[in-house]
Amino acid sequence: MVLRKWAITFLAALTAASALTACSGGAVEEPTVAPPADAGDEPAELVFYSMSRDSEASFNERYGDAIRRKFPNYTIKYIQRAQGQDLPDLINAGTRIDIHWDSIGSFPGSNLVYELSYDMTELIKKHNVDLSRFEPTLIDAIKQLGDGKIYGLPVYNERMALYYNKDLFDKFGVPYPKDGMTWEEIADLSKKLSIEQDGISYTGFSPSVNHMFLTNPYSIPLLDKETQRSTLQDERWKKVIDAMLIQPTNTPVYRKAMGNFKGKVLDLGHFATEQTLAMFVSSPLLPIVKKEELSKFNWDIVSYPVMSDLPGVGPQSYPGYFAITKMAENKDAAMKVIKYLTSDEYQLDMAKKGIMTTLKDETIQKALGQESEFKGKNYGAFFYNQFPEMAYKSVLESQVPVLATYTKSLNKVASGEVDLNTALRTAEEETNKLLDDFQKKN
Repeated sequence: MVLRKWAITFLAALTAASALTACSGGAVEEPTVAPPADAGDEPAELVFYSMSRDSEASFNERYGDAIRRKFPNYTIKYIQRAQGQDLPDLINAGTRIDIHWDSIGSFPGSNLVYELSYDMTELIKKHNVDLSRFEPTLIDAIKQLGDGKIYGLPVYNERMALYYNKDLFDKFGVPYPKDGMTWEEIADLSKKLSIEQDGISYTGFSPSVNHMFLTNPYSIPLLDKETQRSTLQDERWKKVIDAMLIQPTNTPVYRKAMGNFKGKVLDLGHFATEQTLAMFVSSPLLPIVKKEELSKFNWDIVSYPVMSDLPGVGPQSYPGYFAITKMAENKDAAMKVIKYLTSDEYQLDMAKKGIMTTLKDETIQKALGQESEFKGKNYGAFFYNQFPEMAYKSVLESQVPVLATYTKSLNKVASGEVDLNTALRTAEEETNKLLDDFQKKN
């Protein structure tokens, strides 16, 4: 079904260069919804847009059809991003967008850069939306983007946890990981599982290199808020990369496996498809995206490992925000829709299917994945550790390839070809030059 296709699209956007884009088979049932509660509303037309390139069918399955059932007098339209229908094309043509949504990573480069932003604070008060229901870091992050103004509300969330292949642990007689483990403990397990057998290189752990930066538990931003320069001189980046990349992969077997993978850090395909990687970090969407592959072996989830100097602190969230634009004709109708999408009933339905809630409600959190194909797995791992504050997001980092510049040398770091200090210094210099060149042109 289409919801599964959206999950692929979303995870692909979230991980950028990771291999989470291709899969086949499986589906998530359409969420059930309560009978319409606002059938008496005056007619209104609402136009939705996102940078995600989701199809209209995908939009309807996730949002459109549920909104139409809840608000039968509303006409819901969706503009799919495509050639000729990119955001600047629509703005130049005078096309109205009432509700814009994007992930936290894309939001600054779309909503802020193209000046769609509208402060929803008064509408939130008028429609009695209780902000205390949300995970606080998600609200704090959008306020930070708006310098105190609220340009959107979080409708879905993403956060990493550690998936592990129980069959490989059993094969090599290694005890399973547990909730609350440190990165040092994971590195130890990883080395015990890095074994060459029958011509196959089995490895213990490999990171998602993008997430090391985007969701790091220290909440280090990619760019400094005051100077708008690279933060790679921050010593904490060395801690993160050493703990999550260098220590767990520092074995001859892992490096041989990298050689067979064109010198690249091992990725999701080795975990889900080849089943030669014992542990990998990903989001609750993984069982939706890789349903067919994950049905072929025994696996489970534990909490994202913690840094030893940050006990109990997990990775940052990566939410998606729905925002009323300044051009919206009927802002009250738009607010009613967003209030519904953040309601207990809608969030509970989606959580059961495997979409992580943005709310603090423990009943909704505990429902995560419980009506999915893999109900009974330890989905509570995604909520096990404390949510750190979300790092400052810069508009510039959405206009300049900062993340790609940070990560491109990590293959050579993992293989031992380049030392970490050299890699970070080079990436910092390249990033700052890119920033300078961009600012000179704009």
